[in-house]
Amino acid sequence: MPDLVTKLGIKPGHSVCLLDAPPAAATLIRHGCPDGVTVTERLGRSKHDLILFWPTRLAGLSARFEQLARRIVPDGSIWAVMPKKKFARARGSDVTWEQLQAAGLTGDLVDNKIASITEEEYGTRFVIRK
Repeated sequence: MPDLVTKLGIKPGHSVCLLDAPPAAATLIRHGCPDGVTVTERLGRSKHDLILFWPTRLAGLSARFEQLARRIVPDGSIWAVMPKKKFARARGSDVTWEQLQAAGLTGDLVDNKIASITEEEYGTRFVIRK
């Protein structure tokens, strides 16, 4: 099984933004990154190759996807990470995968990959529609 950063598509020279990442996931991603990867926890002014975010509420999710789509490079990606179903309630999430997908597809994004992030969560990758 490929390691997490390979599954996420993180490569040397990439700029990665982790928004609202739980500490365990942030540590796992940071420690797995190859040399030359810049990891931040705020969007800042520059564009990123990858943005990972952890939505917990449906309200405003479509607008959030639109905002993040403007902050990635043309061939970049947005990973929306959510708890697996059996952990969702305990983690305070009210978003289902179907709702997440619908929110992501309202703009110029399309989902094209799902990957396990930790034992309790998985991510869906969204990219700009070609």
